[in-house]
Amino acid sequence: MATNRHDTLDPALLRPGRLDRKIEFPVPDRRQKRLVFSTITGKMNLSDEVDLEDFVARPDKISCADINSICQEAGMRAVRENRYVVLTKDFDTAYKNVVKKDVNEFDFYK
Repeated sequence: MATNRHDTLDPALLRPGRLDRKIEFPVPDRRQKRLVFSTITGKMNLSDEVDLEDFVARPDKISCADINSICQEAGMRAVRENRYVVLTKDFDTAYKNVVKKDVNEFDFYK
């Protein structure tokens, strides 16, 4: 079982014998973000103007799954516009969409 909101789990699930281990995956630091971005975009056809360091340096707390979503969305934006090259504007739009979606999801729980 995986969750972003462990505080909302039913106490019955947390009894001994049900969920025996809790493994936390912290938000990646800058070095880890850089590695994840470069790994995911390694096979993408990026424009020379794309500087992934701009996205690594942003202060938002994004997970590795968020980074994956950003890269996939940026690639899909290029495909929708019939381009073979992913531009910075694709990453900007994808980043805004993914971060906005995360904020809206967490606002739902408040």
